[in-house]
Amino acid sequence: MTTSFLTYLEAKRTVDDSALDRRVLDQFTSALSSRGEPVRVVELGVGVGAMLSRLIEWDVLPPRVSYRGVDIDPSCIVRARERVPERLESAGYTVGAPRSVCDETVADGVPKATTFVAQSSPSSDGGTATDIEITLEVADAFTLEDDADAVIAAAFLDIVDLESALAAIESLLAPDGLCYAPITYNGSTAFTPRDPLDETIETQYHHHMDEVRPAGGSRAGSAVLESVADRPWSLLAAGGGDWVVSPTAGGYPHREQAVVSHVLETMADALAAVSSNDLSAASRIPEERRRRWFERRRTQLEAGTLGYVAHNLDVVARVP
Repeated sequence: MTTSFLTYLEAKRTVDDSALDRRVLDQFTSALSSRGEPVRVVELGVGVGAMLSRLIEWDVLPPRVSYRGVDIDPSCIVRARERVPERLESAGYTVGAPRSVCDETVADGVPKATTFVAQSSPSSDGGTATDIEITLEVADAFTLEDDADAVIAAAFLDIVDLESALAAIESLLAPDGLCYAPITYNGSTAFTPRDPLDETIETQYHHHMDEVRPAGGSRAGSAVLESVADRPWSLLAAGGGDWVVSPTAGGYPHREQAVVSHVLETMADALAAVSSNDLSAASRIPEERRRRWFERRRTQLEAGTLGYVAHNLDVVARVP
């Protein structure tokens, strides 16, 4: 994975922080707390470990947890092994030295799986001590075996084959386990200020998601809700998890400009891969006009005047 993509994953942490539907997250927290400890959690597509760190920092996880984060990209796991301990130590945790779970390595000699323990002492106001065993592993989410109390799939179900992913999640869960799937894209990408070409650009972008890209879809969030209803799963909560990046008088907060830059790059690559022959006449744009649209948006981003909103859905369900 490129350095720019890792930068994007780290930069979008604050965007996700704001986007997560707290009612859905609270429902996940409550349901997870009713499981016997230690709780076993598996996160698919862990990336650089932002969700893992967030859940610990926000006290979402029970006091005793075994957390397995997997990603198919070794560079993501390498970065997560750096960032997660740093963030937990900054939050007051004592983090033990990592150890390899097995002798197996992947690309460039990267250990396939490493484990470390993060602990905190009881707080002065009576808070509970925590003991969290964390394994970060290079692995394919669709070939895992586990018996987890919860599976987390954040910003994941919109880039994979949904039915295969849900079947994999079912196989990973213990009876009555939980599936928490936040930040699943659902059909809307918008920029401000508005531009006459916006609607056509979005149509082509969604066409790429639905017809060109090998997996995922432009309305994956709604598809998750439909699939949950078709399965013997119990929907516990659902809500909007919209990404919003808006410039302020001081510029973009944190590093969120990098998020919008990556989105524009992704959209440009997607539209370049769409054949005009596959589009209706109303959805076609001459290449030069499309190029100028992206130039305008990049200029606005550099000037600190471009806003961005993407609609996502958050879902938590119980799986029998």
